[in-house]
Amino acid sequence: MSPSASTHIKRCAYCEQWTDGAKEYCEHCGHEHDKQYKDEVRKRIERGDPRVPIIQVQYDDPIWLKILKRPIQVAQLILYAFVAFLVYLTTVFAH
Repeated sequence: MSPSASTHIKRCAYCEQWTDGAKEYCEHCGHEHDKQYKDEVRKRIERGDPRVPIIQVQYDDPIWLKILKRPIQVAQLILYAFVAFLVYLTTVFAH
C-alpha cells in the first residue's frame, strides 16, 4: 500500500509497513496501533480525573450564581498559582 492510496493510512510502529490507520490493528503484523497511547489513557481513566478541582460555571446557571462563582474561580486560580510558585522555589533552593 502506498502513502497516497488512502487518507487513513499510517506506518506501523512495529513492522514499518503502510497500513489502514482507521483499523485498530496492523494488516501485516497484527500489532495494535497507538498501543502506548491507549494504555496511558486507560491508566489515567482508572486513576480518575487528574485535573485540578475548580468551581465550574455552568451555561444554565442563573446570572446571580455566575456572578458569585467567577470571583471564587479567580481566587482558586491565584491560590493554585501561589502554591505552584512555592513548590518551584523549594525545588530551586533544595539543590
